[in-house]
Amino acid sequence: MASRLATLPRLLVRPRHVTLYGRCSHARLFATETKQSDPLRILFCGSDAFSCASLRALHKEHTKNKALIESLEVMVLPGKKTGRGLKVVSEVPCKSLAQDLGLPIHQRPTFRDWDLPRGTNIIIAVSFGLFVPVRILQSAKYGGLNIHPSLLPDLRGPAPIHHALLNGNTHTGVSLQTLHPTTFDHGAILAQTPLPGIPIPGDTDIASLTSSLALVGAEMLVQGLRDGVHVAPQSVIEQTITSPIRHAPKVQKSEAGVNWAWAGDEWCRRRQVFGSLWTTGKVAKDGVEKRVIFTELGVVPSSDGMDAMRKVTVSVGNGLESRLDERTGDCYLPLPDGCWVRVGKVLVDGKKEQVATTGLRPFFSMA
Repeated sequence: MASRLATLPRLLVRPRHVTLYGRCSHARLFATETKQSDPLRILFCGSDAFSCASLRALHKEHTKNKALIESLEVMVLPGKKTGRGLKVVSEVPCKSLAQDLGLPIHQRPTFRDWDLPRGTNIIIAVSFGLFVPVRILQSAKYGGLNIHPSLLPDLRGPAPIHHALLNGNTHTGVSLQTLHPTTFDHGAILAQTPLPGIPIPGDTDIASLTSSLALVGAEMLVQGLRDGVHVAPQSVIEQTITSPIRHAPKVQKSEAGVNWAWAGDEWCRRRQVFGSLWTTGKVAKDGVEKRVIFTELGVVPSSDGMDAMRKVTVSVGNGLESRLDERTGDCYLPLPDGCWVRVGKVLVDGKKEQVATTGLRPFFSMA
C-alpha cells in the first residue's frame, strides 16, 4: 500500500492549463511561468509527523539551493506534560527534527509580544495548531503558505485525513494555500492534487495515509516555491462549488465508542481511524459494568465454519447470539447487516490485554 502511494507525487506536475472535473465541476488551475523571488528566509511553523515531512523537504532544498532558500528557522509549541504525575514533558516531533537538522528553534505558546526573526520574508505553517495573526503575516514580504491534506475547500479543519476515512471517501488529496489573515483554511488555493484525487486503498489506516499524504504535500510545497507561487500576482485555483462543503473538526475519543447499530463498513472505517474501539459490558456474576477495549479486531462475513463454534450470550455487544472460537481465542459478535466483528484481543478495566475468549469470559454465559 505504501509503495503504491509513494508513486503518486508524479501526478502533481502542474500543466499550463487544465480543466479539472469532479466534485468541484468547474475548478480550473492556471499555472504561470516560474516567477523570480528574493532568496527566501523562512520561518517554518510545525508540530507533528505530517509537518516533519515538509520541514525535511525544505531543509534538503535549503542545503542544495540557497538561491531559493537562504535560511530556515523553526517555531514550535511548548511540550506537554504527560505520564503519571505529569512529570514527563513530551516535545513535538518537529522540535526533535529541527534539533537533528541543526536549525534555529523558537518555542513559544503564542505570537503575542513576539516579532519575526530579522529578515524573515515568508512563513510556512504545516499542521501547526496555532493561528498566525495578521500582524505577523504582514511582517513577511511574501506572507504565509500552508499545506492542507484535503481537496479544499472540502474538509477544512484540523482533522481532514480522519474525516476522509470516516466519511468513506474513495479519494483524497493535498492543497497548497495562502495563510488567511483571519480564518483557518480559507486562503487562496495555489496548487492542488488534480481531481478526482489520490485513491484511498480500502485497507489503509490513518498512520499510513497520513505518511503518504505528508510526502505528497512536502513535494508540492517545495515545487510551489520553485515555481514562485508565493510571488504576487498569485495564480489561484478558481472554484465553483456544486456540493456541500464538509468540515473536519478534531476527532474525539468518544467517536471510538461502539454503536451496535453500525454495519460492517462503519466498523472498518472506525478501525482505520482509531485502531481500537471501546464499549462497555456487565459482568455476568455481579452486574458490575466495565469498559472493554477491542485492541485487535476485524470484520468478516458469515461463514459455514462459524456454525460449528460454541454459541454464547454476551453482555458486551448487542445482546444477540455470538460465537466463540476456542481454538484461536477469537470471539465473533454479530452485526445488523449480517457481518461479524472478529475480536482477537481485548483490554478490560483492571486487567492486562488478553485474548478475547479469556478477557470476555466474565461477560457471557454458554448456551
